Amino acid sequence: MKIIVACSGGPDSMALLDQLRKKDYAICVAHVNYHQRPTANRDERIVKEYCDQYHLEFRSIAPQWIHRGNFQSWARHVRYDFFFSCAKEMGTTDIYVAHQLDDVLETYIFQKQNHRIPQVYGLASISYQHGFRIIRPLLQYTKMELRQYCDDNSIPYGIDESNLTDHYTRNVIRHHVLDGYTKEQKQALLQEINEQNEKLQKKRLWAQKQLSSLHWLDDPEAWFILDVYLYEQTHKHFAKKFLMDMVKQLHGPCVIDLGAYELERWQDQLYCMKKEMIQPMHLNQIEYGDFQGFSLRTSGTKIESVNIKPSDFPITIRLVQPGDQIHMRFGTKKVSRFFVDRKIPHLIRKRWLVIENCHNQVIFVPKIGCDINHYSAKPNVFMVQYTLLKENAK
Repeated sequence: MKIIVACSGGPDSMALLDQLRKKDYAICVAHVNYHQRPTANRDERIVKEYCDQYHLEFRSIAPQWIHRGNFQSWARHVRYDFFFSCAKEMGTTDIYVAHQLDDVLETYIFQKQNHRIPQVYGLASISYQHGFRIIRPLLQYTKMELRQYCDDNSIPYGIDESNLTDHYTRNVIRHHVLDGYTKEQKQALLQEINEQNEKLQKKRLWAQKQLSSLHWLDDPEAWFILDVYLYEQTHKHFAKKFLMDMVKQLHGPCVIDLGAYELERWQDQLYCMKKEMIQPMHLNQIEYGDFQGFSLRTSGTKIESVNIKPSDFPITIRLVQPGDQIHMRFGTKKVSRFFVDRKIPHLIRKRWLVIENCHNQVIFVPKIGCDINHYSAKPNVFMVQYTLLKENAK
């Protein structure tokens, strides 16, 4: 199986590439050229010539920075999206990156300064993103040792001059903290990181056990327990102050905006759901299959069934709207009333779909039923909405 090797052309990634090549891996080399410094093309040329010399597959992109804000954050997203696309195309899950010991220590110090609980202190030797494995085999080597490896083995490399400035926080940490450390001091700091990770893992296991009910909201460590829950849902950690503010709000019913997600306390449960932009779908005839958030099937349960007539077309499948109502055997009732009666959380209400016919009549609501005029012992459509099947509560 092929592997993806991320290679910038610097000594760390060139040492990684050379070591993996000598192990006879089938390699696809992925390089990103941001064109943000004069030597960017030189580094790409170094990587390309090495690949040509050893007949390795080479892929590169040159994304353009046309945004405002944090360039480093944007650049990281761009390159990892590129690595993921390369891996997907090659049919592999393994992506090798050249983080080394100094990166681990810089990351740890940065994490401590940032006052945010990470998934792991420093860097993990293996982590997972979107189903891909990010593998870091050089975490025991210092930057100087990897440069020495390249020099000893006549491996070409380029020096990124932007790393010599104090423009970025990590550079400040590197130049004014770690550059003064001996190898023994670095090993001692690494030992501290390992101990911190052991404590963090034990604390997470404890937090997991607290999540069976909401009694933990009164615990002094409630902010940490909430962070564990939210990471399970969003794969993102939040700042301690923000978490503590959320704990206060969660003592009563509320909906909290988390950016790409929303968090709700409803009754005695928490619901965390990703924001979804579901566009109305218009159909001129019945189309069976899977669509965004739902499916139309030829079989199913009674509560999923509706008999759509030719006179109903074109139909629209859309999100529920204020004022929507449906005429059933016991009379006409607002859809919102069903939500209230069944104690449906607000986050799920916002994501509920309906089928509307060409006369602007709601003829079907998933999990509730169909209009009285669209009931049949032999229905022609069964609709299943995936959002309503998910277990989002805690």
